[in-house]
Amino acid sequence: MDRIQFQQQVSDLYIHLYDLVYLRTHPLTDVLVLDAAASRKQKGWQLHNLLLEAINELDPGPRAPPYSREWRRYRLMVERYKHGLEPGAIMQEIAVSKRQYYREHEAAIEAIACVLWEHYIAQSSLLTSPAATPAGAPTSYLELLRLETARTAQAGRYAHLNDIVSGAVALLGEKLRHNKLNLDLTLPEALPAVAADQALLRQMVLGMIGYLVERASDATLQVNVVADEAALLFSLQIDPVTALRPTAFAEAQERCAAFAEMGALIGVSSRPLHAGPTVIGFQIRLPAETRRAVLVVDDNEDVLEFFRRCLAPHGYRVLAVTSGQQALDLASQLQPYAITLDLMLPGEDGWNVLQNLLNRPRTRRIPVIICSVLKQKELALSLGAAAFLAKPVTERELLAALQALEARQPAAGLA
Repeated sequence: MDRIQFQQQVSDLYIHLYDLVYLRTHPLTDVLVLDAAASRKQKGWQLHNLLLEAINELDPGPRAPPYSREWRRYRLMVERYKHGLEPGAIMQEIAVSKRQYYREHEAAIEAIACVLWEHYIAQSSLLTSPAATPAGAPTSYLELLRLETARTAQAGRYAHLNDIVSGAVALLGEKLRHNKLNLDLTLPEALPAVAADQALLRQMVLGMIGYLVERASDATLQVNVVADEAALLFSLQIDPVTALRPTAFAEAQERCAAFAEMGALIGVSSRPLHAGPTVIGFQIRLPAETRRAVLVVDDNEDVLEFFRRCLAPHGYRVLAVTSGQQALDLASQLQPYAITLDLMLPGEDGWNVLQNLLNRPRTRRIPVIICSVLKQKELALSLGAAAFLAKPVTERELLAALQALEARQPAAGLA
């Protein structure tokens, strides 16, 4: 295999990144994954993780100018293959045209292929002799999952199913069209996050959807999410079942065993779904997170990111919005534990937002902490704010203000 062929194969791998069955039998699987003791399942999983890790090689570091070529290529690959965004959304985020997007995507793939090519050259000498499994190396699919869970535990302990499902559908959109599958998507807005690792849950959902999409044609793919107080119920099914091979249900049971194995590690339960003679699919139950939600209202992205970094490790879930209207809508819908409000919002008066929050029946009991550069502490408190923090806010001040609310609403804000 020459270098050009290798790059083409790498490009194909990223197209099928979340189809673990496809990865198991890809020409590069045995080239890039030299683990003689691994099963085909394990090799597909290891190749998937190798491709995700390879994206990190494009990271230009914190000193790279935003929107530089290196920055764009790295962000493009992260948003496309780690976060599952559609090309249109990525074009808007990194400020490129459609032509630029595909040019930068090709350049990014070429750069990653160069990294993997060096890996291939280094490993190729080992292909003629049996590869021994290093002492202590994982020897089972379940053990690989445990290791991956531990590796990502700090990166994403809470997942947002809306983003995961939307990203999965976007990644598989071309395959849906090719197989003439209609999509029936029921995805309520503003779902609570779930207490599961985001990266692993994304792989689980993509695996389920990809499994049915690969094996069906001329049918309807139904994706449904229902929320209750304690959990989210995600169901995925193909109707009619005749769109699948006759052995589909038996295969689905076998596949679901692997999903259940993964699910047990990330705190969810999975089972095959067979609703009568016409429908086949999967169902998973996801525990809703119970962290206290804090609605942060500020038009400065740096402030929003600072609040996320401060609050997430202390058991809070940050809901970030940049306008007063968004704040009013989400506060009414989600009933957060508290709201932090900047007074200087673009195009609107933060004082009016405060009054609207305090005057509406559904939001008037939610404590509002004013965070502002304006020296208006007395006025803010007299108008009903629970606390006032002068910018720049420190982590200690922010946590202290939230902890002081314990006596006011000890059981609130688990939205």
